[in-house]
Amino acid sequence: MARTPMNEHCSAIILNKLPRKLGDPGKFLIPCEFPGMDECLVLANLGASINLMPLSVWEGLSLPELTLTCMTLELTDRSVSKPIGIAKDVFVKVGVFHFPADFVVVDFEPDPRVPLILRRCFLKTGRALIDVHKGELTFRIGNEAITYNLDHTVSNPTPYDDPIVLTTSPTLTLFGDSDFLLFEEADAFLGLEDDPDSPKINPFYYDPEGRHSLA
Repeated sequence: MARTPMNEHCSAIILNKLPRKLGDPGKFLIPCEFPGMDECLVLANLGASINLMPLSVWEGLSLPELTLTCMTLELTDRSVSKPIGIAKDVFVKVGVFHFPADFVVVDFEPDPRVPLILRRCFLKTGRALIDVHKGELTFRIGNEAITYNLDHTVSNPTPYDDPIVLTTSPTLTLFGDSDFLLFEEADAFLGLEDDPDSPKINPFYYDPEGRHSLA
C-alpha cells in the first residue's frame, strides 16, 4: 500500500489541531458617570484615536471653558468637521474608579444610547486589559480592578493582590452600526508618550510638562 506524506498544514487539519473559528465579539460598551449627568454607555474603541464628546453633552455637564484647537476630523463619509474645542481633565467614573480624560467636543447629533467614545489613551490611563476571546475588559488602579463582561452580571470591584486574577464581572453591551471619526493626526499624537522629540511632532501641540496640548 502506498504511503502519501502530508505536510504540516494538512496534518493539523486532519488531527483537528486547529483552533475553533469564532465570530466578531462586537464592540465594548461600558457604563460611565459624569457629575451632573445620569449614567450612560460609552464606546471603548481601540480603533478610535480621540475621546469624543458631543457639544450637547458638554453643555449639560457645566464643564470649564473649552481649549481651542486647530485639528480637523474626517467622518466616515469623507466629510470634514472642525471641533468646537478640547474639554480638558474631565473625570470619568467607571464603577468605583475615577479617570481623568481630555475630550474633543464636536457639534453633532449623537446616538442617544452611546453618546461618547473613549480612545486608546483612556484605556491606557485605566491600565485596561482586554481579553477578546472571553469578551472581557478590565480597568485597574493599584490592586483593585473592575471587569466588564458580555455575559456576566454587574458587581462591585474588590481589592486583591494579584491584578491578573479578575474578581468582578459587570455586564457589557454589544453595539451595532455607527459612524466613527478618524483623526488625521492621530498617529503623531499617540507617539508623544514614546518619543516626544520625534520630528513628526509639531512642538506647538506638545506641553513640556508631558501633556498633550492639542491647542
